[in-house]
Amino acid sequence: MSKNYAHTIDYSDVWKTKTGSIGFKLTNDYLFRALLQRDEKTLKALVASFLRIDPAKIRDIEVTNPIVLGEGIENKEYHLDVKVSVDNTTIDLEMQALRHKGWIERTLVYLCREFTDVNHGVPYSDVKAVWQISFCGFTLFEEKPEFLSEYIFINRKDMGQIYSDKIRITNVNLTRIDLADKDDERYGLTDWARLFKAERWEELIMLAEKNPVVDQAVSSIWYLSEDKKIRDEIWRREDNELIQKSIDEDLAKYEQLKKDMDSMQKRYDKTKQEYDKTKQDNERLKQESLDKDAEILRLKMENEHLKQNRD
Repeated sequence: MSKNYAHTIDYSDVWKTKTGSIGFKLTNDYLFRALLQRDEKTLKALVASFLRIDPAKIRDIEVTNPIVLGEGIENKEYHLDVKVSVDNTTIDLEMQALRHKGWIERTLVYLCREFTDVNHGVPYSDVKAVWQISFCGFTLFEEKPEFLSEYIFINRKDMGQIYSDKIRITNVNLTRIDLADKDDERYGLTDWARLFKAERWEELIMLAEKNPVVDQAVSSIWYLSEDKKIRDEIWRREDNELIQKSIDEDLAKYEQLKKDMDSMQKRYDKTKQEYDKTKQDNERLKQESLDKDAEILRLKMENEHLKQNRD
């Protein structure tokens, strides 16, 4: 298969001489894109982990949305996913370190749009599958955390009855590797998660000693990070992430402040209602007391009048 982008990186163990902090996050979406676009071995190995097959069984694989690595991306919201065509499936690979508001709806929009695009004009019987795989730096559903979450169309009354698996969503929770099961370990999904979560070169060396796939991937990461233009873009995306994180935190504080103010307003309204009711009750009681006093005075006067008549 002819590809219109460079897709091979020769292995080097020079990176194993490095120590200390890596210097950038491996959850960086630009680095993720660069790694999978330039290193076909790593791309095949990653996809094979999700397909639960040997990478050698993947004959043809192609990134269908390549970019020119090292060129500046001015749009902070640029979607750096990697679209891959393998067999009869389009796989959308994405690294998402931060959770954005409307994340679930966003994934549905992208997935459905992709499903429509790849199957435009295709007979229904030949519809291709679309699969979105996201590495997330957050828990999707706090009430039920998982390491690996997979979603397809199923029958609610009979969970074993699949309506269609032509549209699939898989989320890898990088913050809950502790919840991985034996299959996740067996097919290397936990090693990928540990790779992307690593912060020091020593962690990567330990992973590479046990897994040659990780060794190849880290070698490519080191190679790419030595390219100044690519390194500058990696840092630029990290700066954007920090800015976005700050915005999200400020927005969260604003939302919390708004909730607190709404709560205070409700308490004030309730207190005012209780005060107004108490005031009305007091006025009513006061009026009743005045009425009673007037009645007592009237009765006294009437009693005096009767007494005078008897005399």
